[in-house]
Amino acid sequence: MGIEAESRHKHILDTLGAKGRVYVKDISQTLKVTEVTIRRDLVFLENEGLLKKTYGGAVLPAPEITASVRYRQTRRLDAKKIIGRLAAELIKDGDIIYLEAGSTCYEIIPHLAEKKNLTVIVNSLYLMRRLGEQTKHKIIVIGGQYRLDRMDMVGPTAEAAIAQLTGFKAFTGADDIAIDAGISGADVVTVGFAKLVLKQASEVIFVGDDTKFDNPALYKIADIDQLDYIVTNRSPSKAWHYSAKKENIKLVYAEVLLA
Repeated sequence: MGIEAESRHKHILDTLGAKGRVYVKDISQTLKVTEVTIRRDLVFLENEGLLKKTYGGAVLPAPEITASVRYRQTRRLDAKKIIGRLAAELIKDGDIIYLEAGSTCYEIIPHLAEKKNLTVIVNSLYLMRRLGEQTKHKIIVIGGQYRLDRMDMVGPTAEAAIAQLTGFKAFTGADDIAIDAGISGADVVTVGFAKLVLKQASEVIFVGDDTKFDNPALYKIADIDQLDYIVTNRSPSKAWHYSAKKENIKLVYAEVLLA
């Protein structure tokens, strides 16, 4: 039996990112689906700007945004747009904010046009592209080792830079969030930088869709008691409501603000 479309798309893009080229025949055999199915997948991904079809397969496009980043941007996009709008409601004129280098924080940026005199800290060229439209705000870009697959800057230089900053609201995502395990990530370098960001922040807002809940990743970033807000697209479980109240965390989700 074949696998679902989203899983196939992820496999195609992961292979493409690693090798720079994929072949219909090879992907078909690996995923045990027909070549017709894979050709349809390639058409879909090409229409999304994630690859360029060639004879017998596909290659990476030559976009300014890498395929892996663009793919993360398209996943659960409706949910991310909801979260972006809700998270922006927590930003006041004159705030200093940090936006984590992820596709959910990317959806906060359009709503910053409604704000005045913000200072926005990022370590992401991906976010910086969109922030370029917000010319009335002060932008601080954290430098460091550039990672093409994530379009972010990390490492000792980035950590030294963020360590000089305090008093900001940190909007942070993660691979997962769990009541007992806290927020966690699969990439140790990203996790190390995130820990330092949260240490320096005066307020921490976790942003993530409902699929992020209760599936702990490998590397722990922080316990949930370090969070001030959790912003998501729908109401989490009763256990989460209980734990949030116990830890004095404010839950923000669509049903609350739209009621």
